[in-house]
Amino acid sequence: MKKLTIGLLAIFIIFSCKNVDQYRAPIDSLTAEWTKAGENVMNTYGSIGTSKIMMNTFVDSFKIDSTKKWSKEALIMMDSMKTAFVAQYNGINKLSTEVEEFKNKWTTMTADVDALSKGLKEGKLEGDVMVKINDLKANCQMAVTQSEAWNKNVTGAQTTVVQAWDLFKKAKLMK
Repeated sequence: MKKLTIGLLAIFIIFSCKNVDQYRAPIDSLTAEWTKAGENVMNTYGSIGTSKIMMNTFVDSFKIDSTKKWSKEALIMMDSMKTAFVAQYNGINKLSTEVEEFKNKWTTMTADVDALSKGLKEGKLEGDVMVKINDLKANCQMAVTQSEAWNKNVTGAQTTVVQAWDLFKKAKLMK
């Protein structure tokens, strides 16, 4: 009886390991993709922070001195450039909030990826593992796509702010 119990236990352990091993490649792949996507998300978050700092330096610069006499064209151009700046400034602040929310969600999902990796190492994976893996992979792809879009928005906003500032300065010279 003792030999039968030991034999059954050995078979159970072998099948348990094989059961977990079938998820090794998908989990390893997910972990690698997740790390890369996470770097993209964090780099984007940092880039937005840098853009906010840069734009904050311009906030007081887009002021029109009301004591000076400006030509109509100069006033229109300065007002237009100030409006362009404010739109980009507000857009970056909104984008910052959006990315902050995503970053918090990403942190929560990272715990799920870590749990899968830990479960793989310990030989204890619970629930529908492939559904979890596929869901996390989809979120990983979404993070990459979102990061690319956010980075384009940041670059566009920075370019617009610099151009608006250059035109604003030119308009100030028009008087």
